[in-house]
Amino acid sequence: MRAVAVLLVVLDHARIGPFHGGFVGVDVFFVISGFLITGLLIGEAQRTHRISLVGFYARRAKRIIPAATLVLAVTAVASYVLLNGITAVRLLKDSVWATFFAANIKFARDETDYWAQDAATSPIQHYWSLAVEEQFYLVWPVVVLLLVWLFRRHGRDRRAIVVTIAVISLASFAYGVRLTGTEPLAAYFSTPARAWELGLGAGVAAALVRVGRLPAALLAAASWAGLVMVGAAAVLFTEGTRVPGVAALLPVVGTALLLGGGVAAASWGPQRLLSVAPMRWVGDRSYSYYLWHWPALILVAAVWRTPSGWSGLLVAAGALVLSDLSYRFVENPFRTATFFKPQLRGIALYPASVALLGLVLWSAHHQVVSDLNDPEPAITTTNFGQENGEEVDFSDDPAVAIVEASVLAAENGQPIPHPLKPDALSLVETDDPVAADLGGCEYFGIPDPMPLCPLGDPDGDKTMVLVGDSHMRHWIPALDKIARQQGYRAYYFVLQGCTPALVQPITPRTDAPDEDCTFFHEWTHEQIVDLRPDLVLMSTDTQFEYVDEQGRRTKDNQEIASLIEQGMVDRIEATRPHAGRIVVIGDVPRLKFDPEVITERGATLEDGLSAPQARSMQMRRAVKAAVDATGVDYVDPKRWFCAYDKCPVVVGDYITHRDRGHMTLEYGRSLAGPLARALGLG
Repeated sequence: MRAVAVLLVVLDHARIGPFHGGFVGVDVFFVISGFLITGLLIGEAQRTHRISLVGFYARRAKRIIPAATLVLAVTAVASYVLLNGITAVRLLKDSVWATFFAANIKFARDETDYWAQDAATSPIQHYWSLAVEEQFYLVWPVVVLLLVWLFRRHGRDRRAIVVTIAVISLASFAYGVRLTGTEPLAAYFSTPARAWELGLGAGVAAALVRVGRLPAALLAAASWAGLVMVGAAAVLFTEGTRVPGVAALLPVVGTALLLGGGVAAASWGPQRLLSVAPMRWVGDRSYSYYLWHWPALILVAAVWRTPSGWSGLLVAAGALVLSDLSYRFVENPFRTATFFKPQLRGIALYPASVALLGLVLWSAHHQVVSDLNDPEPAITTTNFGQENGEEVDFSDDPAVAIVEASVLAAENGQPIPHPLKPDALSLVETDDPVAADLGGCEYFGIPDPMPLCPLGDPDGDKTMVLVGDSHMRHWIPALDKIARQQGYRAYYFVLQGCTPALVQPITPRTDAPDEDCTFFHEWTHEQIVDLRPDLVLMSTDTQFEYVDEQGRRTKDNQEIASLIEQGMVDRIEATRPHAGRIVVIGDVPRLKFDPEVITERGATLEDGLSAPQARSMQMRRAVKAAVDATGVDYVDPKRWFCAYDKCPVVVGDYITHRDRGHMTLEYGRSLAGPLARALGLG
């Protein structure tokens, strides 16, 4: 069964065959793990009338830590060699969380963090499931110990233990279903939401004696039904299937039926098929295979292409070879070594692992920082890699001229300036916020009540209102400075993912129409009516899916552009009677690639230069059409990001973007003067 679980996961991740729901192999692993561990604990209690927690954790350490440590260390070194500096640093930070069995917490935060969703997939993201298991097993042996002690004391049998496990599992299942419905990304990585899967395996183990008394034919039929359920989930589920909600019952209950049915099934059950030598061989190596396959796939995708089909099969086969080597020379020797038979020596494997990984991760991080800190001069209009005597007729506007010089410097293959503002590695490792401060008025999640926070010049005699999504928010460092200088009380009505256009996006957080955005449209309009601001500023990005006028979901870019255009017209017309002046700031041109390309080993400015993304320009044109139709003022920021139809990641000594679409706070602050002049406020 372990072979079935790991093969389903690998086939899914390597994009081989129709197993788009192969991720349910993780659910299968959870049920098996709960079954085996609980069976061992109850068996120990029956034999010795006690449960040794020290012995349990020593066995667990010998089983889990050596191979997990090896894969983390090798992946860290490989990432330093193969990946760019920012991605390598992100991997090293993830590895710290994985070292302390908290990777699921880190990845849940990243997946639900709007500002981290453009980050590349971590080569160790699969460690989340290991973290879930180990967090569960910090508590579960104590629970089993208490149950055994309590029910033996009162003369009760296993039935009471089974009932108690069932109650705990049902509570976890209910929580998982609820969380999956509201925060599916958070639920996926949640230990409390997953505990019922381990609990169901535990319940089967506790009820095994009674299950074994059932007719062999019934057990064989249940086993086949379970295998079909797991297979059906692997084929029918997709990335959009929400687990660990109700859908997870199919593979989880199927696995439980396979486990329970295997106690005394008839000879025609599937157990003989699952016990053939190749399946046993893969099953023995399933843990190592699970650990190796994911970093192999992600690293190959980073340096070549995303494996799929035959290339996926090739990478999967290579990972299997690594798994066999680590099983034979690391995993198995540590588990069986007589040196670690004293329980305290077994437990000591964990602090030894932490120390070893700490040294490896620190060394790799130190080397990445050293590689990216060779001093180089900033780009200027007199230093852009020109040939001797070459003169260029730059713009009279200094903010535009430096962009032009930066494009030429990139075309000339100039080295990347250091230090940069912000430092390149700060895009992942800084403790500073990645989004402008809203002064306590953070509207993400729609708090109740919705607060108002006058910023800018709180005592100003004029009022400025900002309305938009995160692409309005990244202008706040510049606009707050302008507001303070010009005596504007400023209100920042910004909500990530919610365009000011009167349209409804599909939010990726729940893969459903964004009701928060609809509410935010209504609420911001009410505030504008009450405040009657002297100046309203709007700016917007676009999501990749919206609800059209017929209430259907659409991903078609032309349809979305039309929706945005009409939605902006509707918003401007609704706002016009209540505002002195309306200005739309065009969207910042989106990059075709992540700005972290400038941290590749040997990268030059040319590596960070390209034309703006075509879809971004299409949506900018839709917004401009709405401006032209309504006659409001428009500021086009493209000149501060692109010249000669090319956009550099580095302008002067500033990094312009923190990801493909969002401006860095530092570059935004530097544009306060040019933006003020463009608004007629400077």
